[in-house]
Amino acid sequence: MNPRERLLYILLSLGVATVAWYYVATAQNPLVERALTVDLHVRGLSPNEVLVQAPPPTVRVRLSGSRTAVFGQLSPAQVDASIDLAGQRPGEHRVQVVLTTPPEVRAVAQTPEEVLVVLDTVATRRFPVEISLIGNLPQGVNLGPPRVTPAFVTVTGAATQIDEIRHAIVTVDTSNLPQQAATSLQVRLLDANDQEVRGPTIDPPIVTAQLTVKESVIAKVVPVVPAIAGAPPAPLAVTAISTDPATVTLQGPSLLLQGVTAVSTAPVDLRAAKGDLRQQVPLQIPSGASASVSRVTVSVKLGGGSLSTIFRSVPVQVVGLRRGVRPRVVPSSIDVQVEGPTNVVARLTPASIRIVVDAGGRGAGRYQVTPQAQLPQGVRVLNLRPTQVLVILTAS
Repeated sequence: MNPRERLLYILLSLGVATVAWYYVATAQNPLVERALTVDLHVRGLSPNEVLVQAPPPTVRVRLSGSRTAVFGQLSPAQVDASIDLAGQRPGEHRVQVVLTTPPEVRAVAQTPEEVLVVLDTVATRRFPVEISLIGNLPQGVNLGPPRVTPAFVTVTGAATQIDEIRHAIVTVDTSNLPQQAATSLQVRLLDANDQEVRGPTIDPPIVTAQLTVKESVIAKVVPVVPAIAGAPPAPLAVTAISTDPATVTLQGPSLLLQGVTAVSTAPVDLRAAKGDLRQQVPLQIPSGASASVSRVTVSVKLGGGSLSTIFRSVPVQVVGLRRGVRPRVVPSSIDVQVEGPTNVVARLTPASIRIVVDAGGRGAGRYQVTPQAQLPQGVRVLNLRPTQVLVILTAS
C-alpha cells in the first residue's frame, strides 16, 4: 500500500469514527428544546429619566441544545433578556429585546421581540396639602380651622404627570366626629378634573390632619312659665298669673337648647298672700346658656273661684300611627288657654298638659286635624291656637 492510499485509509477511518461517535453521543444526549420565562432587565436609564410606560416584566423564550445543556445545566438566571435605553430622548420608543444565552444553547424564539416604552424626565414639586370634607356634620356642630402636619408634600415623578397635578388632598369623613379629631390619612393627587394622578411618589405619603369640633351657638325665644309655691289663704284663690316679659331669648350651644321649650321662674310663695301680688324673681336658666334678662316680674291676681292661664308652645303628639309610618306635625306646638279650679290650675305646668292628634291608622298623606287636650279633672280648654294642625305621614 503506497503512502497516498495509507493517508486516504486513515482519513476514512477518522470519518467513520467521528460519525459513529456523533451517532452514539446524540443517541445518548439528543438535541431538545425548552421554554423558559426570564426577567426583562432595563439598562441605560439615567437617574433623571423615568419610565411612564414600562415594558412587560418578563420574556418568554424557547431554547435549543443538548439535553444535558438545556435541562441538566441551564437555569433561568443564565439567560439574560434586556433592553438598552442609553441615549434615548423623552418620548415613545420601540426597543429590541436582546437575549444572551450560554454557548451550549441557542434561542430559537422569543416573545416579545421588541417592546414599547415611553420615557420622560424626572420632575419634583412641592404641593400644599388640602383637606376635603365629606359627610354631614352632626346637628349643632361646627368645625374650627383644620390643620395638616406636614403642611406640604414633595411629589416626584414624570414631568408630564407632575404638570397635570393640581391638588394634593386628604379626605375626612365628618359624619361622626369627636371633640378633637386627629387622624393619619393617605395623600392623593388630583388633576384639574379631580381625577386621581397615579405614578408619582409622595413624600411623605401619609400626613396627620387635626380638626377642632365646636358646638354651634344659637339664639332661641322661649316662653316664661311662672312657678307658684303653695296656695293663698282661704277664701282667696289665684285667678290669673302673668310675667313681664312673657318670653325670653336664650343663647347657647345648639345641642343644649334643642330640647328647651320654656324657662321657669324661681318659685313665688303665695302662702302668706293677702291680695294681688307683683314680685320680681330670677329665671331658672339652663346651665351653659345665657338669657336676654335674668329676672322677670310675676303678677298674680287673687280672687275666688277659678283660674285661667295660657301655656305657650305645648308640643303636639301623634297617636294612632299605623306601623311603618313616620309623622311630622306643622306647627309642632300650639298655645293652650285653660280654666279650672284655682288650686288645680295654679299647679299646672306645660308637662302636665298633653296635646294629641289621632292619626287613626291612616296611610301616607297630608291631613288637617283638630288637636285634643288631655287635662286634669276639672280643667277645661278655653282656646287652642291654632285650632287645626297639618299632619304629614310618610312611609318609613
